[in-house]
Amino acid sequence: MASITDNEDKGVKEILDFYGGACEYSIGASLSTDEGKNKYFEIKLTKSESLDKFSTQPEVAATNVAYIFFRNLKGEKRNYDEIHCVLLFDDGKKYEASYSMDKLELIAHKLVILNNAVDFIKNKKFDDLKLLLSDGSYTQAAKNELIASIQKIEPTFSPIKGFRPYGFKYETLNGYNVLNILVAVIREKDNTQLSLKVDLKPSEDKIHFLDYKF
Repeated sequence: MASITDNEDKGVKEILDFYGGACEYSIGASLSTDEGKNKYFEIKLTKSESLDKFSTQPEVAATNVAYIFFRNLKGEKRNYDEIHCVLLFDDGKKYEASYSMDKLELIAHKLVILNNAVDFIKNKKFDDLKLLLSDGSYTQAAKNELIASIQKIEPTFSPIKGFRPYGFKYETLNGYNVLNILVAVIREKDNTQLSLKVDLKPSEDKIHFLDYKF
């Protein structure tokens, strides 16, 4: 295996902590059309029971693997153009994907919206949560209905301790390009789930869809 930095090693270990199984890695370069070679860090995940839960939606796991590794990098981000993921499932299915550093940086940026949304729910700041909802995807009545539902059901759950994204999907919704962030909301007991679809424009911080699992 290639020699890697402490931060890269930390990223690989965090992937193993999340999914279990076995993780191999390599560093390489692939030809691009105009700019010579793209340098990449490749992660290959196998023998993971947790991974097999995503065999029908491998993109969710692949983006998460790439992002977990990416968020552990510091100066090493300058060393790569892409993070490659290879997922091998027990049924023999293989999924490969690559993510540019810019795309992973955008995911990090969009997670700020998720952090704000969970914080508003945790601290019962429902009016602030409503302000995050997009006018393009929600009427005022729809916003009020969603917020009222969350406000009613939230007290029946145990307090929120934090959250943990478990995957991402790129989708189109109501004519908008969105990032669907799939999240486990960590509570003192009985965790819940959240799906948050946020606008992919770097300058846009609105939520186009919020599926709060009651």
